[in-house]
Amino acid sequence: MGNWYNNITTAGPEQGDVAAWCARHDRQAYLTPTRDGITVVFDREVDRAADPGELGDLALLASLELGCRVLASAVYDDDVLLLALYDGGKQIGEYNSAGESTLGATMLCRAFGVRGRAPLVWVVLNSPRLPLFLFESFRHRALMRALKQPRWAVASGYTYIRRGERPHDLDESELLHVDGGR
Repeated sequence: MGNWYNNITTAGPEQGDVAAWCARHDRQAYLTPTRDGITVVFDREVDRAADPGELGDLALLASLELGCRVLASAVYDDDVLLLALYDGGKQIGEYNSAGESTLGATMLCRAFGVRGRAPLVWVVLNSPRLPLFLFESFRHRALMRALKQPRWAVASGYTYIRRGERPHDLDESELLHVDGGR
């Protein structure tokens, strides 16, 4: 059985602002520290539901209320990578490694300020699964590297963290747990 995870990456707001937003919405979540404007949110309910629609709703709401770009990421059994990019409460596009996509390399590069890397991002998004990406979490990792983003969102979700499997390059003390009023 492969990886199953969901998370959202916010671009702009600080960890404290994201934590306050999670608390206002009664969300239980782990948050990474903010580095270079990036904070990753691992939400308990979204992780448990494993529903792309619920993940998208959370990302859309975060982008609207935090006034930032949000990338929703999900990997299901390491067979499918789903991404959706939101900005200011609007969906910019969606990517599905196993189907039709409206989210392209240029959009992602523009959103994360790495315009010159569009050809590399295009290759990552459009390469066939085999032999390069045996698992879709490998594609996700390559994409985060191409976008010059921390790899915290790769192969990590609320359930993994709760079991003691923290995101790559993070100490447990760096993760903030928001209890959502529970």
